[in-house]
Amino acid sequence: MQHIERFTDELGRQEKSANTIESYRYDLVLFARWLEATNGEPFQADRITPTDLREYRSYLLTVEQRSPATINRRLASLRTFLQWARAEGLCREIPTDQVKGIQSSPRAPKSLPKKDVDRLMREVEQSGNKRDLAILQLLRHTGIRVGELTALRLSDVSISERKGQLVVRSGKGSKYRVVPLNADARKALSDYLAVRPKHTSDALFLGRRSDRLSPRAVEKTVHKYAHLARLEDVSPHTLRHTFGKSALDAGVDLVTVSRLMGHERLETTAIYTTPTAADLEKAVEKLEADYIDRKGVNA
Repeated sequence: MQHIERFTDELGRQEKSANTIESYRYDLVLFARWLEATNGEPFQADRITPTDLREYRSYLLTVEQRSPATINRRLASLRTFLQWARAEGLCREIPTDQVKGIQSSPRAPKSLPKKDVDRLMREVEQSGNKRDLAILQLLRHTGIRVGELTALRLSDVSISERKGQLVVRSGKGSKYRVVPLNADARKALSDYLAVRPKHTSDALFLGRRSDRLSPRAVEKTVHKYAHLARLEDVSPHTLRHTFGKSALDAGVDLVTVSRLMGHERLETTAIYTTPTAADLEKAVEKLEADYIDRKGVNA
């Protein structure tokens, strides 16, 4: 496990986000535990073989029944670790180069249909909590990441009667971007700022102790209202995906949506063009309806 800690320390020096570092550590620790349980050997970079990785891939697929996306992510984490290990002289080869990932059809990220978004927002509105409503409206109408939201400062917000914007200074990859605010987001933020406790902290969103709200606290807030709305598996990232898909469905071009969401590559944004299960069902129903109409005409 010592190599894993050295690797994650290096990620910290590279200013990777806390979530990214924790994701790498989680994937590597799981593999290390499997390796020791299977082969009786401790985790060492120079002892990992292509056979180990193929067996681990098979274990994830058949025993744990993990999705292709999860399996490929864990293999990618191992690949990045082993590239670092070779650069550090801890191993001579990268065994992941000989192991392919699991191919699968692209799957659309989970997003919410409008009726579910309305149910969620209705619960927040009925709560009367101005802070929570501002949080949910920002997540819904800007696609901002939860870490970006909690890093916002008062000076990052600019609101007038007809327009407003957020300045995201701590985006993924330390990218800076400006995100416009629509009327709903402006109203919710203005209402929150009117009742926000006066405090020395310049954080936009404050917790119970008047300190900066944590990403975990935002996740709990979203989960609470989703539970009240009888919606399952809803997170801040679900609302981010909902923003991306809704924008593209509304006809906003791919480049603009990519800039709004802070994506480095258009390919990342393009995943929102992948049909969801609901989209496929609607397509089949439309085909069936068209067939019935044509059959009626020809009868």
